[in-house]
Amino acid sequence: MSSFLGTYNISLDEKGRFNVPAKFRGTLDQSGPQLVVCAMEPFLVVFPQKEWAENEEKLSTLNAFNKEDRTRLREFYSRATDCEMKSGKILLPLNLRDIAGLKKEAVLVGMSKTFEIWSPERWGGQRGD
Repeated sequence: MSSFLGTYNISLDEKGRFNVPAKFRGTLDQSGPQLVVCAMEPFLVVFPQKEWAENEEKLSTLNAFNKEDRTRLREFYSRATDCEMKSGKILLPLNLRDIAGLKKEAVLVGMSKTFEIWSPERWGGQRGD
């Protein structure tokens, strides 16, 4: 599988859709159109289905009867949603856009097996701009 590499400035339409850059689209085409988008505040993480499944397997070692583990599981799963790439676009639900502070512009940041979606302001703060 190819990796998600690089940083891309993108625009969101009024419904919260964005065109996936060609290099990311090629990687997603290899893994399939099913994705999971998860809010990690102050940004979103996009997981191809295979990567999501691998992370779920790691989370399965946490004990839901342990208060701290249950809190971690709740925070992770409650902020995740299934998405799909259709015609080279991904629709981000409003609740996730609100958590990440996304309006009309965003920054995609490749992270090898996943990629992040940042508001330009928060990404600039992260980089120290």
